[in-house]
Amino acid sequence: MTKAKGWVVVGILLWTGFLGFSKLQAAGLKPVILGYYPSWDTGIGPSQINYKLFTHLCHAFINADKDGNLKMESKGNMPSADLTTRAHQAGVKVLLSLGGEDSGKVFNPMGKNPKAVEKFVDAVIDVLVKYHYDGVDVDWEFPENDQDKKNLTALAALFRQKLDQKVPGSLVTMAVPAGDWAGKWYDAQALLPLADFVNVMTYDFHGPWGTSGHNASLYHDSKDKTDESMSVVQAMDYWTQEKKWPTTKLLVGLPCYGHGFAGKWYETPKQKSKYGEMAYKDILPLIQQGWTRHWDSGASVPYLTSPKGDEFLSYEDEQSAKAKGSWAKKHRFRGIFFWEITEDVVQQEEILVKTARKAFLGK
Repeated sequence: MTKAKGWVVVGILLWTGFLGFSKLQAAGLKPVILGYYPSWDTGIGPSQINYKLFTHLCHAFINADKDGNLKMESKGNMPSADLTTRAHQAGVKVLLSLGGEDSGKVFNPMGKNPKAVEKFVDAVIDVLVKYHYDGVDVDWEFPENDQDKKNLTALAALFRQKLDQKVPGSLVTMAVPAGDWAGKWYDAQALLPLADFVNVMTYDFHGPWGTSGHNASLYHDSKDKTDESMSVVQAMDYWTQEKKWPTTKLLVGLPCYGHGFAGKWYETPKQKSKYGEMAYKDILPLIQQGWTRHWDSGASVPYLTSPKGDEFLSYEDEQSAKAKGSWAKKHRFRGIFFWEITEDVVQQEEILVKTARKAFLGK
């Protein structure tokens, strides 16, 4: 793509970012409801996914070593023709998600070796073709310097080039950080014409690695004075205002899990919580066991306190999922996504996905 054509594309995308929700559909850009489905064994196989809730699934993860050789879960379900077949029968696209948590430890050194990168890209595309996936989702966590920044762009460009040649119509998407702490190593304008859309990881604002607080507050909580203070609104503002991406290429993330903390709110815990990271389906029973639900109206998210008051648990529930789906719709984002969908299955019902989906689509 020439520089002139690239700027034409950017102009068109910026213009469509101001379209209303109905006009977005009229322009051929259908809303996206995306779920990450893990490759490890969760007890929920492809036959148990409610495909009608989604437009896209990301099958996570394929990894690599520093030489570009593919690595997958030894006892997992990656790759899966069963998954892609069932999804396609329901009209759902499935992407191969690449990398994941701490993948920068491998991707950063691999990216310095063009031969390793090309080997990795070719191997991923071979899997994509053989098992009928619809594209790739690059989840490089995280580039750490200018060289990584260039290498990430080069990786996305190589996928875009080779997929356009070998499997026209394939998607290239990315999972991206919520703020400048890692976002500064993403060349947003170079990536804009390469990616069909990106999934902004609007969660893990607080966790056991730092201070206690909300996992995924929608609005900034004025009481949060910590260095990790963050919100969904701030994260999406970062990508629209600082990174200059149109809303038509951005998805808002919702977590299907929560984080537990011991001690006081918005402080560095003096001891480790007994609860740690918990799936939504495992959090609900705590309420039946005497935990108290609270609603933080400023942040627009819930949290639980233990019967003794010495443990907190920040999580997502139906009220906050509805608020986020409505907010994403109001601000004309392309879609919403969920990490990860098996954590949300309660008595064969996807509670958070259904609630946020209805709020976002209005049906």
